[in-house]
Amino acid sequence: MSPLLIAHRGEPESWPENSLAGYQAVLHAGACYIETDVQITADRVPVLSHDADLSRLTGHDCRVTETEYPLIRDLPAGYPERFGERFDKLRIARLDEFAALLKQWPQVRAFIEIKQASIRAHGTTRVVDIILNTLVDVLPQCILISFEHETLLTSRKLGTLPIGWVMSEWSEDSRDLARHLNPQYLFCNRKRLPLETGALWQGDWRWVVYTVNEADEVLAFGRRGIDMVETNRISQLLVDPILNPPDCD
Repeated sequence: MSPLLIAHRGEPESWPENSLAGYQAVLHAGACYIETDVQITADRVPVLSHDADLSRLTGHDCRVTETEYPLIRDLPAGYPERFGERFDKLRIARLDEFAALLKQWPQVRAFIEIKQASIRAHGTTRVVDIILNTLVDVLPQCILISFEHETLLTSRKLGTLPIGWVMSEWSEDSRDLARHLNPQYLFCNRKRLPLETGALWQGDWRWVVYTVNEADEVLAFGRRGIDMVETNRISQLLVDPILNPPDCD
């Protein structure tokens, strides 16, 4: 069986990343797992954005953590560099809006990535607390993920959500940290994995690789023991004849 597919930031090949419209599209296409990024504004509103700076998505030089939400709310977020004016009506989504959408799909699970810029700006405990409080109605559907080891330890103290650690490098130190943290999910950039002959670390976690956009590569990672892959093209991969993605649990 091929690895489970995760919609990485919705479907940025077809929609502006982290947009509610993109998530709606992949959910209707049959996605069982989705992933989003969360930044915290200056007035502590959690919004969906991978970048700390909104230049790429909005065309405006604006740092999320230094800007209050009412100013961010009015910015077009259609990723003009990629899509031109096609999505100029879209706006940066709030995490509570994402939670409301997720609640309509109770069989779907969401990976919520806590971004480092917001942790540095607001502090780990405050950021985790804001996110958990915002997701309170859909907590059973959520998994918190982060590059920050300490952030995941804090999330365990404040709640009971499963966690996923996103490794920044493939090294003995990372292996030791993974074993110490023992997350339910262990994420690795596809470019950081060892050669195909290299064995994956053994643990209780599920291996997740990002970002994989071709069906033959999905199958190749499955043969290596990868459990899940993040992709920017989930709608296309879900109907690719060489894959056999399972239904949602």
